[in-house]
Amino acid sequence: MAVVYGADYSARELSPSELDRFTKYDIRFLIRYIGWPDNPKCISHYPGAYQAHVNAGRMVLLVAEQSASDPAGGFAGGVAMAQQALRDARAVGYPDSLPIFFCADGWLAANNISVGTAMAYLDGAASVVGRPRTGAYGFRDFIEPARAGGHARWLWLCGTAPTDVEVAEGWPHFYQWNNGTISPGGVEADLDWAYPGVLDALRAAGPQAQGQGNGQSPASGPGQPPPWPLPAGHYFGLITGPVVSHGGFLPADRPFVQQIQRALIRKGFVPGVTDPAAPWADGNYAETTQQAVLRFQQSAGLPRTGSIGPDDWARLLS
Repeated sequence: MAVVYGADYSARELSPSELDRFTKYDIRFLIRYIGWPDNPKCISHYPGAYQAHVNAGRMVLLVAEQSASDPAGGFAGGVAMAQQALRDARAVGYPDSLPIFFCADGWLAANNISVGTAMAYLDGAASVVGRPRTGAYGFRDFIEPARAGGHARWLWLCGTAPTDVEVAEGWPHFYQWNNGTISPGGVEADLDWAYPGVLDALRAAGPQAQGQGNGQSPASGPGQPPPWPLPAGHYFGLITGPVVSHGGFLPADRPFVQQIQRALIRKGFVPGVTDPAAPWADGNYAETTQQAVLRFQQSAGLPRTGSIGPDDWARLLS
């Protein structure tokens, strides 16, 4: 599986050139601490560091953590943590479209924290930053209930790696390798990886394309469609379709499906819906979306498949 490698670390800040010189892994994203500018583990302790990494072409995501007992604070603790993290994140220029991860840095039972209290902690954080931006980091006892109960949108798992079946189900989005460390610039760091499509989905979700090096969206220019985001032989189609049909079952695909749905609305192929921000564009490729695609394909003289392949994508989104 072609994953994208990243790193998280806390000893000091690494410069883009130090990361460039580290060739054992191609580090394309970072997950950095936020919340306490006076603490050297936080990227906000180093003025300009966040933007320097983004300008160098790496996506930077943020994580808030004080100690392994953070989730013991329940809902109120999550609110307080998120308020502090959000203030600091905005101070470094972090866009409001990207997630902030909240942590259970240890097994819940080992820290005498119930699952219910830990989920309330995530709910408190979500009440501040919004559920679509709420990330969860931890072992399976934290990540699995966060996923099952919808307490967090973005999942960063440590410990035992997910199976291929779990990845195919759309979770986790990130994995922290715990069988050793790496040392870019002589700094001890954890190796992370993002599963296929995750970073693209994050870029597509907001106005700022991190990791592009220019602050622009992934589209190539006015009137030009964005690059085709799927592997060869895959397409956007019914959510109930086969593995090669990307219909929103995987969370990473939903922003792309929404992009298709909004273009269908803008171009008049969704009867009774004129606002591209309407709830109809929900990121799930159901039969109503298929019917709109069929109308578009008939109008454009394209094969009427009801699914979106590279040619349909280029025509619809140009």
